[in-house]
Amino acid sequence: MTKNKDNPSTSGKYPLWYYAILILIPIIFFLLLEFFLQIFGYGADYSVFTKAYSAYPDYLFLNPNITHKYFTNVSAPPTTIADPFREKKSANAYRVFVLGESSVAGWPYVPNASFPRILKRKLQLYYPESEIEVINLGISAINSYTLKDFTPAILQQKPDLVIIYTGHNEYYGALGVASSQNLGNSSILIDSYITLKKFKTFQLIMNSLNSLSIAFSSNHSEQNLSQNETLMERMVGNNLIPYRSELFQEGIHQFENNISQILSKLTDRNCPVIIGSLVSNLADLPPFESIKDSDENALSYYELGKKELVIGNSNSARKLLRKAKDLDALRFRAPSEFNDIIKSLSRKFNIPCVELDTIFDNASVKGVVGNDFIVDHLHPNVEGYSLIAESFFNEIIKSGLAPKTQRNPAPDSILDGLLNQKFPFSELDSTIASLRIRILTGAYPFVPKGKPNKLIKDFNPVNIIDSLSIEVVDRWTTWEQAHYRLSQRYFALGYPDKAKKELEILLFDRPLNINIRKELITLLISIKSYTEALNHLVNLNNESPDAFSYKWIGAIALEQKDYVTAIANLLKSLDFSQNDPQVWYNLSGAYYLDNQINKALFAIQKCIELEPRNQVAVEFYNQLRSMQ
Repeated sequence: MTKNKDNPSTSGKYPLWYYAILILIPIIFFLLLEFFLQIFGYGADYSVFTKAYSAYPDYLFLNPNITHKYFTNVSAPPTTIADPFREKKSANAYRVFVLGESSVAGWPYVPNASFPRILKRKLQLYYPESEIEVINLGISAINSYTLKDFTPAILQQKPDLVIIYTGHNEYYGALGVASSQNLGNSSILIDSYITLKKFKTFQLIMNSLNSLSIAFSSNHSEQNLSQNETLMERMVGNNLIPYRSELFQEGIHQFENNISQILSKLTDRNCPVIIGSLVSNLADLPPFESIKDSDENALSYYELGKKELVIGNSNSARKLLRKAKDLDALRFRAPSEFNDIIKSLSRKFNIPCVELDTIFDNASVKGVVGNDFIVDHLHPNVEGYSLIAESFFNEIIKSGLAPKTQRNPAPDSILDGLLNQKFPFSELDSTIASLRIRILTGAYPFVPKGKPNKLIKDFNPVNIIDSLSIEVVDRWTTWEQAHYRLSQRYFALGYPDKAKKELEILLFDRPLNINIRKELITLLISIKSYTEALNHLVNLNNESPDAFSYKWIGAIALEQKDYVTAIANLLKSLDFSQNDPQVWYNLSGAYYLDNQINKALFAIQKCIELEPRNQVAVEFYNQLRSMQ
C-alpha cells in the first residue's frame, strides 16, 4: 500500500511550520514571562549606575544592589560607595572613574581616606574652576570580572579619565578561579552568567534553585559559623594554590585576558587610562601558607630576606621577599607576574603605568615596603593611600591629562599644606579602622583557622569614641550617625571646633546632603563664624534655595550692618514660609535700623502673633509704638 504523503500521521514527516511553532512556543513563553516579571517589578535592577536616591534626581550613583550580581549565597555582600555625579555632565566637569577592589574603596578607612577621595581633594584645590568628579567604584572581594562588566557603562558616562588599580583578589574574589563564589574556569561561561543576571527570568530561575538548595541543606551549623567569619575567610574556595600550578596559571590567564579586554574597550573609544602596579606587604608579613615539601619554600625565602634587611642589603632583600610572596600558596597577595602583565599591557595599549611597587619601596625606610605603609597584607595606611593619590596625580599632570581650566597659581607647598590641614578624618575614623584591622588580622588566615580572635577580646572601650566605633563596626549604627552624635557631644562639652570638624567630615563624604550642610551652618553661626557660614549658605542657595538659606544670609547681613541685603533676603525667606517668628523679628530690626519704622512695626506684630510669649519682641513692639 502506498503511504499518503499529505498525511503527517501516515508519512512520519511534519511540515516546516510545525517545527517552527515547536521552537517558537518556549521562546514566546520566556519572552512573556520576562515581560510580566519586569511589569510586576520582580527581582533586582542590576544597572551599573542608577538614581539611587530620590532626593537627588539629577545625580547618578554606583548601584548599591550591584554586588548581588556577583556574589551568590552571601547574605551580606560588600557595599558600594555613594559617590555622586551629574546625569547630565556639566561643561566644566572633569570626570574620573577609579576601578578596583578594597584598596580602591579605602579599606579599613572610610572613603574619605581612600586614594580616590584624596585625589579628588587635590584636583579640586589645584583646579578650582573645574567641577571635579572622582567616582570611586572600589568594592571589596571583587576582581577583574566585575571591572570588565562595569566598563561599557563607564564609557556611556563620558569619562575624562579612568584609573585602574586591581589584581589582589583575582584568585579568591567573586567568580575567581579559586573563589567560594566560583562558576568554573571558562570565561565564556562566566561572562554569559553575568550578562544573563540582568534578566528577570534568569533571576527567578537562580532564586528558585537557591531556595531549593537551602531547603534541602541540613548543615545549618556551618551556615551559622560563616556569619562569624570575615569576608576574607568566606571568599576562600580552593585553599592552596601552589606556585605555577595549573590553578595558578588559570588565574594568570584570567587576569591578563580580562584586563586586556577592559583596556581594549577603553582605548578603542579614545578614553584616557592610567593603570597602577600592585603593592603588598613584603617586609613584615610572613607567608600565609608555605608548602614544606616544595623545592622552593616560601618561609625560607622570607627568613633569608629578613636577614638581608637587617644588614641593610635592601636590593637583595627585596628579591627574596618578593619570591617569598610569590611562593605563598594562599594567594591573597597578587604574584609578581601580575605586575609584569600590568606593565606589559600598558606598553601594548600605550597607556601610562604608575609603578607603585617601586614608588612604595623607594619611600619605605628599609627600602622594601612593609608595616610603614601597609596595615595588613596589602591595604595601605593613610600615608600609603596619600602616596598612591600623589603618584596618580603626578602622572595625570605628566601625561597631559589634567583639567583644561586654569590651575591655582599658589605654590604647590601652600596647596599641599592646605590639603593636610583640612584632611576630613578624625580620631573616630582612626579608631573604626583600628577595630576593623583587629577583626581581620586576629582571624584566619593571620591565625590558625578556628582560633579565637584575641585582638578583639583585648580591645577595651574607654571613651565615647571607642563605643561609637564598636557600634559602627558591628553595624548597630551608621558611620554618619556616629559622627553626628560625636559632634553633638563635643558641642555640649564646649568644644565647638571639634564639633565642627565632625560635621565637615560628614559633608565631604555627603556633599549633596542638605541637612548636614544646614547643621554645620547652624553651628558656625552659633560660634559667630559668619564668613565661613556665609560661604556654605551661598553654596546652599545656589543648589537649593529655601527659607533656611535666605533667613541666615539675611541674619548675617543684619549682623554686618548691611540692612538692604538683610531686608531683601529675609523677605525671600518669607516667600517660602511665613511661620518663623525669628525671621519676622530680624526683619523688624532691619527695617528699624533702615529707618522704616512702620514696616518694622508690622513685622514685629507678625512675630508676636506667632510667638506671643516672646517678651523681647513685646518690648521692641512697645518701643516702636512709642516712636510712632
